[in-house]
Amino acid sequence: MPVKKTMKNKKALTNRQYEKMLDDICSEHCTSGHYCILKHFLTSSHPDPRLLIQLKCIEKYRKQLDKEHSQEILWQSISWKDGWVKWIENGYAEKFAGIYEEGMPYTKIYKEVMKNG
Repeated sequence: MPVKKTMKNKKALTNRQYEKMLDDICSEHCTSGHYCILKHFLTSSHPDPRLLIQLKCIEKYRKQLDKEHSQEILWQSISWKDGWVKWIENGYAEKFAGIYEEGMPYTKIYKEVMKNG
């Protein structure tokens, strides 16, 4: 009989927790106290928190890769496609799946994913 996989920490975020998560994710792009189209879009579409956190981690990873390769490629940044591929190939997607908890800040998750290479 096949083993059923269950998602770890499958509790739903409250509206306040979801807003806090969006504040964390959008902090680099949105000025506090001002209208932010990114936050407005995310609030309206209400995408899955796990997906948003993983996307934010990949965005941070792409920036890290850009810094590491800035001497080699001065005129181009790592694409989202390449970022996703490297994220998966390096085992970070699997580590993310084991670490992710609803309500945990992306910075903490990212730090844990990157721990020990």
